[in-house]
Amino acid sequence: MDSEPGLPDPVRAAAVRAVILVAVTLVLVMAAVLCSLARVWLALPMVLAAVASTVVTTWGVLDVWVTRQMWNQRNGVISTPSSAARERGTFRRRHG
Repeated sequence: MDSEPGLPDPVRAAAVRAVILVAVTLVLVMAAVLCSLARVWLALPMVLAAVASTVVTTWGVLDVWVTRQMWNQRNGVISTPSSAARERGTFRRRHG
């Protein structure tokens, strides 16, 4: 098993939503490009859908960040000093 815990459930759910939104947006953008290159009537609706999907995807990705910040604020963060902080502390004790 991993020594570090995984993402909390709300953050994981937001991340899964964001990944799905990004995938759908990429498909819509590719369809819009192909429709535009083929000069099909569906090009304009696909471009509009791709723009709307980009806005929604940006919201979804920001939701991951906000959810993670809220989780950390409500449940606290387990803080462990990094190796650099430990080295600095031992350096001060030895040479200070």
